[in-house]
Amino acid sequence: MEDLYYAYNPWWEGKEFDSGIPRQEYLKELEKPFQRKQIDIIIGSRRVGKTTFLKQLIKNCLEKSISPKKILYLALDNPRFMNTSLSDHLKYFRKLFMHSRSEKLYLFFDEVRESPNWEAELKAIYDLEKVKLVCTGSTASLIKQQGGKLTGRQIITSIYPLTFKEYLTFKNISLSRSEDYKYEKLLEDFLTIGGYPENVLQPSIDYMNNLIDDIIARDIVRLHKMKRADVLKNLFTIMAGTVGSRSSFNKIAKLLGITVDTVKEYVSYFEEAFLIQLLTKWSPSQADKIYAQKKIYLYDTGIKTLLTGSGDMGAKVENLIFRHLLKNNVNNVGYYAESERELDFACGNFTSPKAIEVKYDSRFDWQDKRFRGVKLFLKRYPQTKKITIITKDVEETIQDNKVTISIIPAWKYLLSS
Repeated sequence: MEDLYYAYNPWWEGKEFDSGIPRQEYLKELEKPFQRKQIDIIIGSRRVGKTTFLKQLIKNCLEKSISPKKILYLALDNPRFMNTSLSDHLKYFRKLFMHSRSEKLYLFFDEVRESPNWEAELKAIYDLEKVKLVCTGSTASLIKQQGGKLTGRQIITSIYPLTFKEYLTFKNISLSRSEDYKYEKLLEDFLTIGGYPENVLQPSIDYMNNLIDDIIARDIVRLHKMKRADVLKNLFTIMAGTVGSRSSFNKIAKLLGITVDTVKEYVSYFEEAFLIQLLTKWSPSQADKIYAQKKIYLYDTGIKTLLTGSGDMGAKVENLIFRHLLKNNVNNVGYYAESERELDFACGNFTSPKAIEVKYDSRFDWQDKRFRGVKLFLKRYPQTKKITIITKDVEETIQDNKVTISIIPAWKYLLSS
């Protein structure tokens, strides 16, 4: 297999290799602690850029004068590696360059779950060898399947589709302050295309269709015993159409002719594959969080375009704001609702919460009945000091008693916060 090893590791022969457009936020996150002993496990959807990110980490290693022949990268989903253990790969690597056991080696294993007995193998290598391990996986089940074998030995980093700021970088767009009127259109382009890097650089409906089919086939159907795999694409389309709304699993079950338990089970598979995320009700009651209806959001708005069309910008903006909040580790995010009144996002603790409402249009009137949910939230939680209203292009700040209401265009919120 020597030819394959050399094909995957062109730096051994001093050859250039493509490491794509740097995703600086993630590089900074891993750069300082890269010398730590723990295994870095990078998870995220297929084609979200994990492989490219590994190449960027490898380039950083080379720039720090780490010997090229101490760096091994392998894509373990290659059929020729199907029956080769991680320990055997390490042994072969050492033999190839006559590495001593005292030399520190850098091992980058892409799609590590494809390797036989990978959990025990990683544990053994971590415990016994002088190596730095960086691995990737395309489903959250990568964490669940370990059965505790890697507890204390791993650090998890999630990679998401591009943010709006990254999208502008990938498109090589840099605007002066006098041109900020262009951001509104650029944001809507981004909402339509989404943040999968290859699709941003070369937008293609065929690419997105293939992506969804690939994820469903490889990360859901292949991994789970399913009675009704035929309904998966229809279920996903229904979920994409309900973005931002409280979803009834009972109604979905009736539409698809399957049980509610099957819907819940399949929804969990879509979560594990980094396609959707559920939002629970914001409430001090744990029962409320568990039993109240959930909201469904997609990891990427380009998928919503594919499945439900190019419109519905309001729902796409709300989806993007939710992803933005989670990516920035905002604490305790949920939706607030009483009967038909609703607030898009409440966050923080229950003694001094913050509220965020998305109204993606070009007008703002605090007296409009559309803000009844926000005002009810203020009534229930009078300690609230700040509300953020996300609009299309309206920007102002008003005061309502002791509450500061910041009205801000979506593009500015995404770039400034």
